[in-house]
Amino acid sequence: MIAAALASSSSTSLLTTPLPSSAPAKPTATAAAESSSAATAAKTVHLKISGKWYDATEWADRHPGGRYVLEWADGFDVTNAFHTIHLFSSRKASDILARLPEADLTLRAAREPVLPPIERVPMASQRPTGMDRFMGAGERVVELLSPPADATPEPVPVAPASGLAWQQRQEGAVGAVGETPLKRDLEALLRRHFRSSAEYKATPEHWARIAAAFAVWAGCLAGWVAGSLPATLALPFAQWLLFSPTVHEASHSTLSTAPWVNKAAAFCGLPFVYNPYIWWPQHLLSHHQYTNDDALDVDLHHLRPARLHPGCEVDEGYGGANFIFKGYFSTMGMSVLWPVRVLQQKSTGRWYRNLVTPKPDAVSDAELALSLLPVGFVLLWPWLRMLAGEINALEAFFDWYYPWAVTGAIWTVMTQVSHVQEDCQRPPSGDEQDDYFRWQIESALDYSVGSELVPKLTASLSLQSMHHVMPSVCGCHFSALYPEYRAICEAHGVRLNTRKDVSAAWRSCIARVFELSSPERTPAWALREPAAQSGPLAAVEEHLPLIACLATPGVVMLACTPLF
Repeated sequence: MIAAALASSSSTSLLTTPLPSSAPAKPTATAAAESSSAATAAKTVHLKISGKWYDATEWADRHPGGRYVLEWADGFDVTNAFHTIHLFSSRKASDILARLPEADLTLRAAREPVLPPIERVPMASQRPTGMDRFMGAGERVVELLSPPADATPEPVPVAPASGLAWQQRQEGAVGAVGETPLKRDLEALLRRHFRSSAEYKATPEHWARIAAAFAVWAGCLAGWVAGSLPATLALPFAQWLLFSPTVHEASHSTLSTAPWVNKAAAFCGLPFVYNPYIWWPQHLLSHHQYTNDDALDVDLHHLRPARLHPGCEVDEGYGGANFIFKGYFSTMGMSVLWPVRVLQQKSTGRWYRNLVTPKPDAVSDAELALSLLPVGFVLLWPWLRMLAGEINALEAFFDWYYPWAVTGAIWTVMTQVSHVQEDCQRPPSGDEQDDYFRWQIESALDYSVGSELVPKLTASLSLQSMHHVMPSVCGCHFSALYPEYRAICEAHGVRLNTRKDVSAAWRSCIARVFELSSPERTPAWALREPAAQSGPLAAVEEHLPLIACLATPGVVMLACTPLF
């Protein structure tokens, strides 16, 4: 439904076949020998950095971020991630890397290239599904509620991302990060403010917010279980308030120097946001390394058939409104469909030949299945109450779907505005193609840059460009660092893409999606500039599109309560 998938279950996946096919074919052997070889391969940790494969198997137990971080990256080119994650300690990390032995790829089975380009299923071969028709009906409703502007943008021709150093390799993506003055100045910025990596982890105030958010979320979840309408209405917002200071930070190991704390906190997105086992490879190995590259950034393809980048093909018959409607189902896809698809080794989509949402090889099927228990509970509980005669079918439906709808809307707004923007999808500036840190900044969007509160409510996604160049720094430090960070960008001629606030970012994001997908149907509200006058009414009008997006499920639910 929400994630792009294989055209058939026998196709080769994008993220589950990481190693190159350079390893020699394994000779015929007994079953016992093959089993032993497979066990040996499963225990190895091989990483490709700057064109060379390293064996990090022994080092993994001493890795400050924890063994699991390296195991989850096993078999991939992590060049770009290596340099951004270790920005503060680049010399130390490089010295350790130089002492690691070269990986023996003969221990592994032959694999496809590391992150081969995402391949589409030709439109002529696609067959619409029942879910497509449902999403199409929702798209029509959104269009009825969003009349088009009088003057709409011109169509954007297909134009893949270009000028990126890792592109055009026969063996797949090859990371390329240059030692540029911008990178050195960003490293110096961190060293001016922190004496060690422990100092840029979560602060006591950040942990206090986590504790408060957990208490609110637990209370709302208990109220939802008991059938409280106020608790049910508040639950998805409480889930986001818990997610915001925990899960995104934990996936980058920024909360604590104790790896188990980060790994545990990554599960605070359950049950209503996403499964961390499935999301981690996509986020760190694809999106963070190859941001806004239509051939390699998986985030540009999950909300198909909407077109989120000029490099993506136009799907006739679908428009930008599909993106808005599908957002109400996005977290259901990440929490339910993605892990179930992995367990079944099947695909439910039709958009791509080789794009699936895998788990790390180090995570067993049993471990993944266990992580689905919280999701299974919230999927079944309202219907069990209905079968017990406590509520009718309509109330059961809203109790079941409402939390997914709102968390999906929040997720879609908070994540998509950060990169799906016209100015974030321009070719990189500068003369050095391997100026990777420049691209990370210029392919992201910041908003509410002077606010200390907004980053705390948005998982620090409001300062996305900063997060992409220093992902191992907890977002609670970003507001204090931003003035110096901005000065560094200006000194090096780096384009900082900014918006006034999240409402402005949402409008320009929607304008971009429609410009790419169906420009003739671009909503008037997406192109309308905020009123010059101030006051409560002007503020409501300015933020009404965002309010409507987040509040619609609750308004519909409240309107139906007389029938409960």
